[in-house]
Amino acid sequence: MTAGHETALVRGAPRPGARTRLYCFHHAGGTAAEFSSWHRYLPESVDVCAVQLPGRGARARERPHTRIGPLVAELAAHLRMDLPTVFFGHSFGALVAFEAARALRTAGLPGPRHLVLSARPAPGLVAYEGSLHDLPDADFLDVVAERHGGVPAQLRDHPELRHLVLPYFRADYEVLETYRATAADPLPVAATVLGGTDDPIPLVQLEAWRSQVTGPFAVRMFPGDHFYLRPWRTAVLDLIREVAG
Repeated sequence: MTAGHETALVRGAPRPGARTRLYCFHHAGGTAAEFSSWHRYLPESVDVCAVQLPGRGARARERPHTRIGPLVAELAAHLRMDLPTVFFGHSFGALVAFEAARALRTAGLPGPRHLVLSARPAPGLVAYEGSLHDLPDADFLDVVAERHGGVPAQLRDHPELRHLVLPYFRADYEVLETYRATAADPLPVAATVLGGTDDPIPLVQLEAWRSQVTGPFAVRMFPGDHFYLRPWRTAVLDLIREVAG
């Protein structure tokens, strides 16, 4: 991986003097572009790296992952952990961040010092029924919009865009639908769990992350729905600045 992290897997701006690295993991159907501007709002001491999963962006020609195991195995093999690291994951990305931290520990590699987990119930509390990822396009988008919102109107209006986006969108949901939480010792890291007050995820399901870590733990709620982090970007980045040090 290059010093500036401009690879297919990770998109970021070079910060040679960084003392901390922040890896960002996007929501289902998302891309690294969700975090493309974050480096502008964090100090030069934080190396901001947005993870790009296969099937999208510069990795559009690659087959997207449909199971959590191969996905986090790829991450464990390629993420640079030579600096103290914070993982931020939103929704699907929170699960990916957590399981990537587990995969690093299993591989005997350094893990993050802090997990910031957003808008995702703790593992084992939510099981997806049926096969949402196999639904016809319109039904798939309707269910996703009903559950979480955030579905761009362009996906409904432009068949060419659907052709590009839905394969990896469906793959991300197949990861979620086939995921089964496995028992393991809690991770020796701190964790901050974030949520939106209007998101249907119950507070108790966010607080349940406490059992997955042994370090300091906090829950922080923001006004808004499942994608509260967009209007509250400044406040979220202030929090990340605090934990990144």
